[in-house]
Amino acid sequence: MKKLGIFLLVLLFAAGTTFSQERGGGERPSRTMRQGDRQQMTPEQRLQRQNQRLVEDLKLTKEQEAKVLTINKKYMEKQTFDWSKMRDASDAERAKMREEMQKIQLEKDKEIKAVLTADQIKLYDEMQKKREEMRRNGQGRMGGPGGPG
Repeated sequence: MKKLGIFLLVLLFAAGTTFSQERGGGERPSRTMRQGDRQQMTPEQRLQRQNQRLVEDLKLTKEQEAKVLTINKKYMEKQTFDWSKMRDASDAERAKMREEMQKIQLEKDKEIKAVLTADQIKLYDEMQKKREEMRRNGQGRMGGPGGPG
């Protein structure tokens, strides 16, 4: 009887250990898993995806593609942002940070448009407008409307 009790105790311990390892050591699931692929991509991968989308949507020539890639690389470092600073900042600081991010994006857009034809600029503006609408409606945010769950 004593051996059976020890055996059950060891079995219970092993089962508990297995469950805790499956859940990441008992911690909450990683936020990056819930936030989508964008958070898991390296800056280089995001740059490649962004460029590929522009090539396909705007039907860029090889020459335009090379120029846009150069512009995107130039602004990649400027647009890297520490979101923890935004979370911990006051409302005035957040507004200033948003203003700075928008300024950088406008500079980048201006340079990209200089490479595009008139028809491509129209398409690019439409893409930007859709992106802005999605952002306003909360569709581009982590976890959808209301932020992460």
